[in-house]
Amino acid sequence: MFEKEQHIAEQAQLLLNKELTAEEWKTLYAHLALDYADMLADMKFLTKVSDRLHNKLSLINEEVIKHSTELENAKKLISIQNEKLERKVNQRTSDVRNAYSQLLATHSELDQFVYRASHDLKGPIVRLLGLCQVANLEVKDPVAIEYLQRIGKTSSEMNNILENLLYINTLKNEVAEPSIFDIVEVTEKVYQALGFLSNYSEIEFNIETEIAKVDFYTDIDIFKTIIKNLFEFAIKHIDPIENRKSYIQVQVFQKSTDIEIIITYNGIEIPTSNYHLIFNLFHKVANLDEATGTELYTTQLAAYKLHGSVILLESTREKTTFSLHLPFFDKK
Repeated sequence: MFEKEQHIAEQAQLLLNKELTAEEWKTLYAHLALDYADMLADMKFLTKVSDRLHNKLSLINEEVIKHSTELENAKKLISIQNEKLERKVNQRTSDVRNAYSQLLATHSELDQFVYRASHDLKGPIVRLLGLCQVANLEVKDPVAIEYLQRIGKTSSEMNNILENLLYINTLKNEVAEPSIFDIVEVTEKVYQALGFLSNYSEIEFNIETEIAKVDFYTDIDIFKTIIKNLFEFAIKHIDPIENRKSYIQVQVFQKSTDIEIIITYNGIEIPTSNYHLIFNLFHKVANLDEATGTELYTTQLAAYKLHGSVILLESTREKTTFSLHLPFFDKK
């Protein structure tokens, strides 16, 4: 466009030359007129394009203004929604805190109730056991003696259940105090202390380790509870099949940061459908008088207390296997 203007200016300058003939002047003027007409046509075209662009820009500007307004409105709406949501969150948080406080209070009250109820019931049951013992010495009637023995047996079962409930309540609130001790030595002593159970003398006990002494760092009393309850459960549920030697086998595997204890015995088969139920409180695998239904619940609770776990690996007519996994205890 600028080249045409420059060309027209040069031609106009030539027309001012006095040395041109009339014919040359006429020819230059004709060319100048044509070039000027082309330039005017180009300017009209560019003007139309400019008008169209201007209109397009106006429409775009209107759209931008419209979207900006919508965006501002959306921001205001989001701000209002955020305020409402924040109020709801604060309300819900407050509700959760209140519910948690109530839950803690209820839990504490329940613990106190279990402790007081168990403690208060234990006295009459102990007195009832004492009366049964005295009556057995004085009563001579066989029928009366049989009833007294049944009452004594039931009272003894209730006493065991209450003792277990009291210990469970204590265990829930107990703080673990770890120390180093020999797993093998403690495990053998725990088993030897269960000699009062009826099936004890019929069982062959064996413990296997990779090394003679296995030192471990955890709470020794809670560990004893775990092992005692697993052994007690195994002894009570030994399957009395004729011509079959009963056994309990313990395998200890020590790793760098944890330990695994496998306890296997030939006891009453636990159905697969009951695997997830056996650790529930008062769930009985079999209708045995000696079983209280608290052994495995207490075992799992104690294992959690030491940041470990106990699971039933398998249970068949030939053998039942439990696995106890415990890490080196870390108070943090």
